[in-house]
Amino acid sequence: MKDRLRTFRPGDFAVCVLVLLLAAAVAAPFFFVPQGALYLEVRQDQQLVRRVRLADGVQETFTVEGRAGGHNTIEIDGRRVRIREADCHDQVCVRTGWLTRAGQSAVCLPNRLVVKLTGQKASGDVDAIVR
Repeated sequence: MKDRLRTFRPGDFAVCVLVLLLAAAVAAPFFFVPQGALYLEVRQDQQLVRRVRLADGVQETFTVEGRAGGHNTIEIDGRRVRIREADCHDQVCVRTGWLTRAGQSAVCLPNRLVVKLTGQKASGDVDAIVR
């Protein structure tokens, strides 16, 4: 093992640094993509119960009552949402945690509730590339 470290030359470090810089340059545009409008959709029994546009500074907590007597408490904190409390036995919807990106969802099957984030693409976003 020590023999291999001795054969590692200073030029090899430069190549490693160059590769890391190139990887960072390729990945950077994906991390700094402008976000479009983000909406919360709450559905119960496939019926839209509530639709809220999420934005920084929006703070809200509300409860959705189920037809069978169950309830879910939904918390909005800026551009993220979670099911904070539910009376179902398995608590999968609560353990899902914070939803932050369009397409994410939390589902409470006993109460037939779906909390989903939907969004609009920012102008100029690419939906798909086909070659």
